[in-house]
Amino acid sequence: MSVPIVEIRGLTVAYGGDAPVLREVSLSVGRGETVAVVGPSGSGKTSIVRALLGTLDDSSARISGTILVDGVEASARDFAALRGTVLGYVSQDPFGAMDPIMSVGTNISQAWRIKRRTVPEGRIVADLTAVDIADAESRVRERPFTWSGGMLQRGSVTTARALDPALVLADEPTSALDEANAHRVMAALTAGDAALLIVSHDRRLVEKYADRVYVVDEGTVVESTSSAPVVAASVSMRKAVPAAAPILRAHGVAKRYSTGGGLAATDLEVRRGEIVGLAGPSGAGKSTLLRVLAGVEAPSAGRLVWDGRDGAPPPGEVGVVFQNAVGSLDPRRPIYRSITEPLKPRLRSRLSRAEALAITATALARVGLAAVDPGRLPRELSGGQAQRVAIARALVGDVRLLLADEPTASLDEASSARIFEILRELADEGLAIVIVSHAERTLRELADTVVRVDAVQDRPTGR
Repeated sequence: MSVPIVEIRGLTVAYGGDAPVLREVSLSVGRGETVAVVGPSGSGKTSIVRALLGTLDDSSARISGTILVDGVEASARDFAALRGTVLGYVSQDPFGAMDPIMSVGTNISQAWRIKRRTVPEGRIVADLTAVDIADAESRVRERPFTWSGGMLQRGSVTTARALDPALVLADEPTSALDEANAHRVMAALTAGDAALLIVSHDRRLVEKYADRVYVVDEGTVVESTSSAPVVAASVSMRKAVPAAAPILRAHGVAKRYSTGGGLAATDLEVRRGEIVGLAGPSGAGKSTLLRVLAGVEAPSAGRLVWDGRDGAPPPGEVGVVFQNAVGSLDPRRPIYRSITEPLKPRLRSRLSRAEALAITATALARVGLAAVDPGRLPRELSGGQAQRVAIARALVGDVRLLLADEPTASLDEASSARIFEILRELADEGLAIVIVSHAERTLRELADTVVRVDAVQDRPTGR
């Protein structure tokens, strides 16, 4: 039997005085093999990927166990040299993976330049075209903020494969993609001779592409199998009976960016007690529409009417769950401070620490995080936990409208079903909700109304 590309033996990781996030984990990935790691949100899956990349926080982490690459034990210094050439990486956070001040093409080119290599002529455009980025030759000159989360995630895939590594580590690489593009990305990741270790909540993709599956629960590998023993959670929602008058109307709202892309003219109404779903392919402008509805960005055309008055909802009456949940939390603040931040300044200034912790505990319990310490920093959470913290924060205060951008993208199916149940309960209590999701079949079961969003078709000239 050939030596595995990577092998983990008895890996245990703990932070500070907390219980270990990984306990005696052992796994391996062979050449050309696709291995999946699945399990509930917060079970330790991302910590396995960080261990293989050598990026665990040594200052606060207690680490034991052995990691071998090609049969040789690797140190933290070894991993720095292996990243990019032997080990490629697709981050769970596509927004944080790219420098916002550089173009997308320049970002991707760093994979070669950081290793002092020449970028092959036409390679970046060809790789982006292979993962279905339309008009890639022009779009590589755009800044990351003009790309959707799904497009950025596909850009991260091309970066990870740039130097043809022997193994690609992919942490939720399809969480921001619609079903068709998810399959295109998985086909790109599994093409060629490279092995793949994928962390995923997508049961169907794991069943289709993985050769072996490790099931992780509470930091321990509880099962290793050749098929994915993941049971789909059903989502069956009672439809609300919304009030007659819409609380928010969008009339022909459109957004165009000078660098390209944007949102085609869209009409939308949402009532108290109603869930409106936004569907459409990655890059269609769904996240752009949410930012316009929230008043974060002004529309290029059209108008909004909030509660009978022209304009976007006033601050304090709209809660937003951004697609980049991890990036929306202040990395320097404990999560209780992030969660209580939306409270009105006068109320927030009078809160004692004990009162803030009590409010936070209630909010966390609503999204299934009752056991999480409110004093933790965002970096001590899994991606799925951070996403639920972002949802909890959006519900604090006198919110009348909730705008949620892919609120379950990093959650396992059971946790996703619970979040959908919470959203349905909130709507039935009178909250107006607009939700973006690439899982259109689930969206149609959850939402009272589904609006399809189309991308701007024409491109800027003179590029």
